[in-house]
Amino acid sequence: MMKRMSIVLITMCVIGLNGCITNDNRSQASTGSGAQTQVSTGPTVDVNANLNFQRWDSWGGIKAAPIGNTVTLSGKVDAAGYVYEDLDKALKNRRVLLEIKNASASNFSEGRMLKITANKNDQLIRPLGITDLIRGEFIPSNYQSVEFFLPSDFDGKLGFVFYQADLKDLQITATYQ
Repeated sequence: MMKRMSIVLITMCVIGLNGCITNDNRSQASTGSGAQTQVSTGPTVDVNANLNFQRWDSWGGIKAAPIGNTVTLSGKVDAAGYVYEDLDKALKNRRVLLEIKNASASNFSEGRMLKITANKNDQLIRPLGITDLIRGEFIPSNYQSVEFFLPSDFDGKLGFVFYQADLKDLQITATYQ
């Protein structure tokens, strides 16, 4: 029994010290004297960070239930939205990803799911790869994933606008890079 535990312990130490170490981007540079210097830059990874919905405001009759970077929206509205006016301005030029769930349970007039706006002047944000914006502004309701870049002059305001919609637990999860 003691021998088995020792083998397991040694195996865990070997795996922990050697088996999980990965430096994929290694290069060796010669110093000219025959000696070699190893330079490790480490892997490059794009990491998504959560865009927190906790202090956002709803307007126009939307009921919002935020939990971290996910918000669930409900309500029958003519014109309404979900907005925050004090995001970090350092987010300018950042890529934002919205994952949208349960859109099929909601009813959207003309299939207009939502419009994304930024800055105090409510500048229209055009999502990447979506060329069929309804009325030139609204993302169609069949999209479950939406990517966009915040503008280079981002002033901290970001919003989602809904027009003539019956939202039934529409869930939006937001991250950024």
